[in-house]
This record gives sequence, structure tokens and C-alpha cells, in this order.
Amino acid sequence: MSLELKGWTRPRPLRVAFLVEDSVHADLMLDGIFADCYNRWGGRFSLIVPCVNGRIATAYWSWLETYDPDVVYSYVSLSRTDILEIHERLSPSKYSFHKLESEPRLDVFGFKPSYDFPPLSSLSTIFKQARYSPRTGDGAPVTIIDSWHTERPTRFLTDNFGTYHHSLGSGIYPPDAATAARLLTIVSPEKQADRRYGVPLDLHTVPDEMAAFNEFAEKRATSLSLASALYASKLDIPTGHWGSSFNLVVGDSFSDRVLFWNVRLLIPAWLDSDLCCFRVEFDRIKDPKFLAVLIHMLNRRNHVNGGSGGQPQITVRSTSHSSKELAEVQQLLQANRIWSTVAIETVSELDSIVPSDKALGMAREGNRFGGGLFQFQQPDWSRYTWSPPAAHPPAIAPGHLSDAPPRQVFTNGYWGADFIFEYDGPNSRFGAENRWVLPRRWRMARAFNVTFVGNSPHVLPPESRRSRDGNLAIFVNRDNPIETIVVPTAYEAMQYALASDGAWIDPNCEDWKVYPPSKIAWMQPSNEARYLTGVLGMAGGLRRATQFLLHPFLRENFAKLGGTPSLPMDQMMPTVNRLQKKSRGQEAFDLASEGERLALADLIVRAAREIKRPMDYVTYDALRDRWKTYRESFWAKNQQPGMDTSVDWDKHEEQSLDLCLAELRHRQMLYQGHRWTCRKCHHKNWVGLGALAPELNCEVCKQPTKAPVNISWLFRPNEFLLESLRDHSVLSLIWVLSVLCERSRRSFAFVEPTWFGFNSDSDKVDAEADLLVLLDGRSVLCEVKSSWRSLRLTDIEKLVTLARRFRPDTALLAIMETGTGPAAELSAARAQLADEGIEFELLTPGLHDEGDDPYLPFDDEG
Repeated sequence: MSLELKGWTRPRPLRVAFLVEDSVHADLMLDGIFADCYNRWGGRFSLIVPCVNGRIATAYWSWLETYDPDVVYSYVSLSRTDILEIHERLSPSKYSFHKLESEPRLDVFGFKPSYDFPPLSSLSTIFKQARYSPRTGDGAPVTIIDSWHTERPTRFLTDNFGTYHHSLGSGIYPPDAATAARLLTIVSPEKQADRRYGVPLDLHTVPDEMAAFNEFAEKRATSLSLASALYASKLDIPTGHWGSSFNLVVGDSFSDRVLFWNVRLLIPAWLDSDLCCFRVEFDRIKDPKFLAVLIHMLNRRNHVNGGSGGQPQITVRSTSHSSKELAEVQQLLQANRIWSTVAIETVSELDSIVPSDKALGMAREGNRFGGGLFQFQQPDWSRYTWSPPAAHPPAIAPGHLSDAPPRQVFTNGYWGADFIFEYDGPNSRFGAENRWVLPRRWRMARAFNVTFVGNSPHVLPPESRRSRDGNLAIFVNRDNPIETIVVPTAYEAMQYALASDGAWIDPNCEDWKVYPPSKIAWMQPSNEARYLTGVLGMAGGLRRATQFLLHPFLRENFAKLGGTPSLPMDQMMPTVNRLQKKSRGQEAFDLASEGERLALADLIVRAAREIKRPMDYVTYDALRDRWKTYRESFWAKNQQPGMDTSVDWDKHEEQSLDLCLAELRHRQMLYQGHRWTCRKCHHKNWVGLGALAPELNCEVCKQPTKAPVNISWLFRPNEFLLESLRDHSVLSLIWVLSVLCERSRRSFAFVEPTWFGFNSDSDKVDAEADLLVLLDGRSVLCEVKSSWRSLRLTDIEKLVTLARRFRPDTALLAIMETGTGPAAELSAARAQLADEGIEFELLTPGLHDEGDDPYLPFDDEG
């Protein structure tokens, strides 16, 4: 029966972050950005990131990373280093630079962003709006503000409402949308009367912006700015200061316009059905007619009250006007019967609106009808099942498209589809399930091979990417839904991230096209990988391997049988003493000299002869006695709590030995049998439990012997397991994996010991990693040692060098022995990697690792 795993998917808007600096043409850049955002579904929730001296403002990095843009669109010429930092920290699907020609077009159309694909239009929402809007007698139920091409709309109009002409670059309105919405077009009577300007006779018009503003205040008209926010999910950031009142921004400076835009992202999602932010010029608000319409609009459309359910609140804010001027605005509003409470605040700098790290950490994404702490509880996720390696997810379009007619032009664009895939791997002790959570630095989203229904789309969508929360983001449209997603194995995903991603990049490309190059040419499992894979398969997975091999009692007994990489110190001291005596006359062995190699080999062979040979087997009686002694020692160290005397706990503990041995026997980690000596040839025979018969035959001379009645059972270890524990560091690898798995909360995946080559023309191994781990969306590069004495200083240097090349989130040095090690070298490694933005962690056994337990593990699931 094929394995069945769970998956989840949801549609969402495309997320775009814009990089802008207050410089020449900055106002035109914002004009283009606003026009573009109002044309995209969810575009009102785009983030504008101020830049200073050609670099992203430092304070905005945390917001930018949490916002997680699919596309980074820059109007600033960043350095190659800064662009590479964007790819590493954000992993966008696309980085675009708005390159101006030598004689740029100095209007909104010369500064509108240009994509290689059409995003889903904000006007795709009009069909659902029409269903819930009262139908008027003289036209469609939804009326959208526009401005005829002969007019020069002010930034008051385009910033707050947007226009069809600026956003879509055309005045042609599709007939199949006319039953849902119509345009309310601003055109002066003179131009309307002049037939040279081609104003249609049936065009629904108003003479000026004030008339359009009044229609909006009366709720007889809506706007592209509202359409770009409707039915769109966004990141809900709990910032009471900025989101608890309607933001009335006064001023028209660059900072005022960015403040007006970005503060809208901090309004609670349940208020996304209206503007909640508005920008006016200081002089305009003094006009009595304008002020009357403004107050009427605020009285009818302001519902922001901090969630208290009380009186609506307004805060008048500005970066360019003084507190005295803002107080004047406050008095004008209060003197004209504003229903809301009005406060004022001068904003000294744009950095002040960046949410705190705590607020960003608490941010959750949901649709505008609510979210939740756990995203699986949100109503916009759809669940499905799939069987590796391919998933066939359902085609889930944004809900509002269900009201749109087929192949309608406003519905033809691309949106994002987030995917979650359950991962067939070990769960943490407290995790309900394991799933794919993709890391940012190791870009592996394109290892998920996607095919679409129908013919290849004429316009290629953005590349798949790692989305917010480590989900896989794929960009789809209505005509070409996803047919199949081939989910890679952990090895295939990491191979793509390290060897394939960036292999195509031209090192001499233009600065804005730069992309992180591939880190290696090839990778393959090392010789050690098969031993770890074999032991995990034998034990039944990481959880069972941890229980069977790291329980102190079992670990000690496997060590007595030879299953340990570490020799006792008393067996090593004779060789140490010989080398010490040798060093008095010879400081070092020259391994290039055959004579000195032979001398060193002689010392090693002599030492090997003196090492006591491990036990071949252990008797059941010995194991039973040791288990009793172990339990007595355990309870001597751990005071027994008050116990239920009706239960024989001692008997349960004692019986766990038999149950555990039976499980180890079942998994062939131990063999149970009888050893007997042939009376004729004296050969020592072994017969397993399954081969016992009333008559036993000698393996050598074939002499038959009757089986004894009272057999003293023996247990001997599996030779592959013994070799893996003794010679291939499997125990320390399992220990590291068990510790990291217990840390995980959502996702844990790993790749066994791996070799890497840096040159595609050579099969020479240039580096090796003991483990590659994905832990809750973080990449971890591991160097693992069984003891401090097996750690060489060059091992630390190699780990630092490889971490600089691979750029994981964490470089982990794991030593399966308590202690501190070479403090100076470890401190230097930590500092070197910190300069690279890489965490260095030293992992040694702790009190909470797999510890003492008076019960031995066994299979109790049946």
C-alpha cells in the first residue's frame, strides 16, 4: 500500500517590496508604485522600503524579512554585495531594477514597475463586490473613480483613490465587466463637449475631483485603492499605536507619502474593507468645501477604534509639518462636528513606524475575515492527500474569482499559491507531524518540479520560491492550474540548493542581475552514509535507534561487546607512554620516510596486541543481573515518589528487559542463541534460536550431539551494527540527530555523511560534512566527533572554511563527551563565523539528553 501524506494549499496575492530613496524623481517613483499597486489584487499591502545612501535602511530589514516579498523591485542602484544579501536573506522569486533611460519619460508611465508577467488585477474583485452591492437604476452596482486622459489628476486623487487610466494604462473598459462595474470618470465639461477628445456620450462623468470625492464620501463610488485590498490576505501585525486609529496624514513630502502608504499595513485585517488611511495637503484642508466633504467621509467611513467598539478615533500625523500646524488641523476637524476623537502626532523619521521585533514575531497571516495562532485553523487553507513522490493538489483559486465570468480579462493574471507538504521523516517528541519548512539561505524551492495543466503558458510566471513560514510558493493563473508537483527527497533538495542553484549565473553579468553562485560542483554520499542508513533501517527509524542505542544501560552493554569508537584510557596509556619515550629523541614522525612509517606502525601494532578483546557474547543471566544492579543504582540516585502499592512496579521494570531483548532480537540487532563445544573436534559452534533442534550438528566435523535441556541463553550483536558503532561514528551521529530532532517543532530533515567536489571536471573529494540538517526552516552544517580526543584543531578550521562556503544558518560542532575543549580556537571560530552572519554552536551531552530510565524500550504499539 502506498504511503499517504497530507498537504495544504491556499491562494494569496503576489507580494512586492519596493526600494526607493528620497532623490531626484522620487515623487514620480511613488506615483508609479501607487498606480501599480492599485492595479494588483492585494497591491495595497505592498511594502515601500526607504533607502539611504544607496542601501536599504537598516531599521527596515526586520520588517522586510517578515513581510517576505515574492518580488523585490528597486528604484535604487544597489551594489552587488547588497543584492546578494537580498537573495540570501529574502530569497525572492525575482529581483528587478527599474533602469531609467538617458531621457526617461517623466510621468507616471515612465516609472510604473514592469514585470515579465501579469499579476492578478485588483478589478477581479468587482464581480464579488457587485453581488453584494445594491443595483442602481442607471447602471452597474459598482462605480469606480477614474480620470479621463485629458485631465491631470492631482496626487491627492491618485494617492488616495487611484485611477483606471493610470493603473491600467488604458481607457478601454471590457464589455464583459460592464454588468458588474462602471467607471466614474473625471472630465471637465469643456473637454467633454469637444469631440476631438473622444469622450463617449454614454460615459458616466463628474466635472472635477471634488465631485468624485463627494461621490466616494457618500458611498456611491468606490476606488481602485479599495479594490486592491479587498478579499486579500495580509500579514496582521499587532501594533496598537499605529493601528488603533484612522491615520490622517497631512503633507505631500516623500516621507509623508511613504508614511501614508506603510502605516496602512499596520491596520488590523478586520478593517480591510475600507481605506483607514488618508493623505491630504495642509493647504487643501483649509478649504471649507473640501473640509466639509472630508469630515462627511470620515463620519461615514471611519470605523477604526482600536477594537474597543467605542467611538472611532483619528490621529493626524505628519513628517513635514509642525505640531502647531497639526493642532490647527485638529481644531478644524473638531470645530466641524467630526464624530471621531482626534489626536495629533509628529513623526520624526520613517524608522519610527517599523514594528518592534516582538510585534513582528507575533504577526500572523490570514484572510480578512480572521486568522489565528495556528495557520492550519485558518479558513483559507485547503487540505488534500498525496503519495510520494508526486502530489496532485486541487486547483484552488482566490475565492472572489468564483463570481467572475470565464476568461474575463481582469481574472487572467497570476497569484501566489502556498503549499505545505507533510514530510515522511522523524517527528519530535511533541510534534504532531513533520513537514517541509524550506530554509532561506539554501534555496531549494526549485527542486520541487512543477507541471501545469494545458499548454505551456505564453508568459512564464515567476520562479517557485520559499515563502513565508517556509512554505513552497508557486505562481499560477486561472487557465493553467498546477497538474503535478514532484516533491524531492531531502538529499535531492539539498543537492539542488548546494550544487544546482546558481550554477547558471554569469559572473560578468550586470550588477542588478547578480545572483549567488552555486556552492559546489557535485555531492554524493560518503562511505559512512551507508552505515548510518543501515542502522536506522535496522532499528526502525531515528526514534527507535535513539532509544535502543543511547539508553545508558544498552549503550554500556553494546560497548562491552565492542560497539564503541572510544577505547578506555587505561588501554591507551601504554601507547601514550611509548610515544612519550620515543619523543625524547625524536620530536615527530616523518610520514614521508618509509623507515619512520614502519616504526610508527610497529608501535601501533604492539598497542593493538595489548588491547583486551571485546566480549563475543553476553549471557542472559549476566544481563539480568546487570539490569537489576542498574535499577538499584537508579533508584538510589532518584528518590522514589509515593507509588500505588497495588501495582508491582519492580516486576514491570524487570520485565522490560525481556521485552527489550525480544525487540532487539526481532530487529536483528542482537542474536539469541546457544554456544556449544563439539566433543570430537572441539570447535565452538553457535546455533541461533530459530535453528534449534533436538539434535545439533557440528559445523566442522558434522558430529551430531543432542541439544541440552537446560540452555543458558547467549546474546551476540549484529556484526554490521557492531562495525557501525565501532568504526563509523554512527552512535555520535544518532546522538546529534536525536538532539536536533527533539528541538524541532514543525520540521526536521537530514542528509547522511556527504562528500563534496568543487570542480565539475574532477572526481576529487574537496570536503566532507558529517550531517546536513534542516531544522524548522534553518540550515545546519554539522561536524560530529565521538570524543574530545578525536577532535583535531584542523577539524575546527575545516568546519569554518566549509561554513563560509555553504553559508548555513548554523555551523554545529558536536562532541559526544562533556567538557569545554580548546577554548581559544572555539572562540576564534565563533567570532569568524559571526562576522559572516553564521551562528556557531558547540553541542555536548546535556542533562536532558536520552538519560537514565528504569524501563527499557520495546515495541508497545501493538
